[in-house]
Amino acid sequence: MSVKTNPSTDVFGEVCKKIVGRTKEIRLMIRAVERGLPIIIEGPVGTGKTEMAKALSLSLDLPFVRVDGDDSLTSIKLKGWYDPPLVLEKGFSRETFIPGPLTQAMEDGGIFFYNEVNRAPSETINAVLTALDERLVTIPQLGEIVAKENFLTIFTYNPQDTVATNPLPRAFYDRCIWIHVSHQSLEEMIEIVKMRTSYDDSLLNEISCTVVQATLNHPELEMSSTVRGAIQLVELFKEGEIIEEDILLERAIAVHSRKIRCKTTTKKTEIQIIEEIVSKVLANYEDERIIRKKE
Repeated sequence: MSVKTNPSTDVFGEVCKKIVGRTKEIRLMIRAVERGLPIIIEGPVGTGKTEMAKALSLSLDLPFVRVDGDDSLTSIKLKGWYDPPLVLEKGFSRETFIPGPLTQAMEDGGIFFYNEVNRAPSETINAVLTALDERLVTIPQLGEIVAKENFLTIFTYNPQDTVATNPLPRAFYDRCIWIHVSHQSLEEMIEIVKMRTSYDDSLLNEISCTVVQATLNHPELEMSSTVRGAIQLVELFKEGEIIEEDILLERAIAVHSRKIRCKTTTKKTEIQIIEEIVSKVLANYEDERIIRKKE
């Protein structure tokens, strides 16, 4: 079942206004949606997977129903349950049934957004597979809930996260369109920070994003920081504030030290890595706003 779009609305253009870069991925995502195909957006944390789905929802003017995968998520929580006091009073009926996020999205004709799908138990995946195949779910004592025309599903998946995750069944891969996103370039990251912060400080934006970029593919890190870290670091400064190396380092540690993770083979700590990165980044700038640490 395809999703109908308003011919007068440039969905691609509207999504691109909200998302920096990702034009190829956005075009593919929209084409899949137009054909009613389920989507998996794969990428490391902080690469904008959720923002892409939200931007699509806003541009299509569709409800957005989110669920986060974890080991406590059951098929009952996903599909819905009955309110016990109401059941005692009125019995099993639509009035006493509380929809879960899956059935809510189906009834609303909206986007069912399943974040970190590989963190959920396999039973919830099976419940979703039925909805993908038949566009309906069966509720005991109630019957079938059939999805409205614009119901669609978007999943996210972080391939770098292997802790407390479950392998996805082959049947799941077989039904979905796979869209891979990687970390943004420095230029894209700077533009994102400019969009998401309360003021535009080009020098501070560039420094903050360069620090994050230095954590990507760092030989001693198994997990890097993200554009969220760059945004947070900028927000810790006032517009036009003098950038003292000691202060920048203090705030960079507060922002990034729990976002990055050292490899087990390195003898350095995350804080030491951040200290090295900040020092190297500032060494490339000559600006009167920057006050380097005295040796």
